[in-house]
Amino acid sequence: MIKDREPITFLGPPGTGKTQNISKLVLECIEEGIPPERIACVSFTRKAAQESRDRVCREGGLQEDALPYFQTLHSMAYRAGGFSDFEVINNSDLKIIGEAVGVYFETGSSNSENDFDLLGSSPGEGQAYLSLYQMSRSKKVSLEEIHRKTGNYNLRWAVLKRLVDTYESYKKAKHKIDYTDMIENFICEGHPLDIDALFVDEAQDLSTLQWQMVDILRQVPQIKVFTGDDDQAIMTFQGADVDAFLAATSRKEVLQHSYRLPRKIWSEAQNISSRIMGRAPKVWQPRDAEGTVHWHQDIQDVPLNEGSWSILTRTNRMGSIYANHLIREGWVFSRKGNLSIPEKMYEAILNWEELSKGQSIMPPQLRNMYRYIKSKEGVTRGYGPKSKKLMNLDPEIPINMEDAHEKLGLLVDGSKRWHQALDNIDLDTKNYILNALKRGDNVKKPRIKLSTIHGMKGGEDENVLIVPNLPYSAYKEMRRNPNTEHRVFYVAVTRAKENLHIILPEKSKMVYEI
Repeated sequence: MIKDREPITFLGPPGTGKTQNISKLVLECIEEGIPPERIACVSFTRKAAQESRDRVCREGGLQEDALPYFQTLHSMAYRAGGFSDFEVINNSDLKIIGEAVGVYFETGSSNSENDFDLLGSSPGEGQAYLSLYQMSRSKKVSLEEIHRKTGNYNLRWAVLKRLVDTYESYKKAKHKIDYTDMIENFICEGHPLDIDALFVDEAQDLSTLQWQMVDILRQVPQIKVFTGDDDQAIMTFQGADVDAFLAATSRKEVLQHSYRLPRKIWSEAQNISSRIMGRAPKVWQPRDAEGTVHWHQDIQDVPLNEGSWSILTRTNRMGSIYANHLIREGWVFSRKGNLSIPEKMYEAILNWEELSKGQSIMPPQLRNMYRYIKSKEGVTRGYGPKSKKLMNLDPEIPINMEDAHEKLGLLVDGSKRWHQALDNIDLDTKNYILNALKRGDNVKKPRIKLSTIHGMKGGEDENVLIVPNLPYSAYKEMRRNPNTEHRVFYVAVTRAKENLHIILPEKSKMVYEI
């Protein structure tokens, strides 16, 4: 009976089914008579929270609203505090703050609780500065100490202090809050939830501040279950408190069988994890398959021509180098959820080919295609994608090439191929798309993904290529505290299901030795 169990921590090595185990235990709770609405399952990321909720609903025959407490800690604090979206500081606010201080915020990225990366992958210097402040709050450590330990001399103390002062003044004046404020408010209020069971997933990634919130949540329920893996604690740059995770319960159980890692890749993972100091010991086994490990001097030697691939770099900046290589070689790939060939552009190409063959397309597709034709050369002046005649077309009535010429001012000869007709696409992009189409890969569902190692956390792929180059800040930190990089590259290696590929550049000394 799960009700009779003492608080427990499940240590789950890669691919051992941590989330699946939590879902099974939640369903046991429901079978033993605990109402679903009295079960809380909190995760570090929205993806993990949604995955747990979906699995329990699917296997338990429940509606999603039957599990109101399957959330991230931030979402739970947001709900408990009765906040509205209008109160939460957003990208527009950050832009105003940045302009006042003289730092740049990349406001095109989402302002989520997990946006910031101190090791060169943050989208703007404003985010890098602000992440220092959020880290000091999450770790409950002074801002001065956090700034000193980063070792990033580009982040100046005077600018950091001015940004923090401006940030807090702005929030106060505009009655705004951020994600850390939500957690602090929950802790300050100190009201535990009226629940019978608490499950905490990805617990190794929780910060000191988040553990204070968990300490409040765990006061009432009889059933308390924590799941995570200290070897995969790679969010320390955001304040993850690994020691708090290991101290969460006295009882620990290791999930012992990996459904992901074959023997050779498991062996590489074991080699890395053995270097981590102070880790919890774990005995676990690979799946019954051999797998392969390959070493390369250059990406040109990597057989990207078939299979599913994830190329993992330490930072987004390094990822850009490999993105440029993939573009030069004509490989289609995705990066941070975006396709290397924009979907709308590819749709315009297909639509032009359809029109030129005498077929018809729908007005919304035609409007999109007009975006890629220069108004002065390809269409009569005033007949761009937002022209009245084009906007007023009946969206349900198809348009052919003749209609586009006669009614909508299209000047481009229908006998031309897309790369001749769509003249608002620059030459380099055209050449890339032409090369990519020659390769014959699925443009909308590319086989190749380019990601940081942190961005791949929780994921897996048939083939994984690791680039072990380190930015200077990470290399410097590794010399002082190697555990961080051991954990990062342990996560990288353990994403591979079949084949692991590793690049070791000859010239650079700032690499992690796998």
